[in-house]
Amino acid sequence: MDLAGVRFTITGEPVTDARLAAIRRVHGDAVPDYGSVDSGGSMTYGCLAPYAPDDVHFFSDLNALIQAEGPPFPKGALLVSSLRPTAPFILLNVSMGDRAIITDRRCGCPLEALGWQTHLHTIRSYEKLTAGGVTFEDTEIIPLLEEVLPRSFGGGPTDYQLLEEEADDGQPRLRLLVHPSIGPIDPAAVSKAFLDAIGSSSKIKRDMVAQWRQAGFLQVERKAPYPTASGKILHLVAAPTAKSGDPV
Repeated sequence: MDLAGVRFTITGEPVTDARLAAIRRVHGDAVPDYGSVDSGGSMTYGCLAPYAPDDVHFFSDLNALIQAEGPPFPKGALLVSSLRPTAPFILLNVSMGDRAIITDRRCGCPLEALGWQTHLHTIRSYEKLTAGGVTFEDTEIIPLLEEVLPRSFGGGPTDYQLLEEEADDGQPRLRLLVHPSIGPIDPAAVSKAFLDAIGSSSKIKRDMVAQWRQAGFLQVERKAPYPTASGKILHLVAAPTAKSGDPV
């Protein structure tokens, strides 16, 4: 369907080049939005002269924002504090489990003219991608599922998903869901490509991948990724929640 002239506000998932490209292939456009219900909703809105796919202006009159300097938080972790008395919760240096790059720059878009000069981009979770006892960075998983596998085997940025589940013997298992609409693929080749890419990031992950291969931990399954109740396609879901249709 040609969506020329349509502009979406997109939120709730990482906004990447691959996802924007999927919208633009049908001639639509999109502006990102980042926020939290706990903070009163939107904390930002997308820049109209963006530096990155998810470049947003931070509403500095509604919340204050600093970045953590060390443990227990990773570099770049965002800590939010409420500034308005009508906020649903009064937050004081609260972590939402996300990190980002913060800049102050002149972009020339209308939101800057209103006084919002602080920008966030490359907003990613650092808490939610854990599988088989190993925690992965968003920066490892997202390009792999959205770009590397589609480039090698076909499909788009929402056609691949990781599903963590517990086997009958109580051991964890990881399934890589591949949408059936992609067409014929070699599951062994998909599994090898995924594991090779994951194992290339560090010696610890190489050792873990070697154990995964030996134990048959990763299984490729031709199945549509599970959406949340609101229609999101998350990169990693837990099987019990996924079956209910609303993974976390």
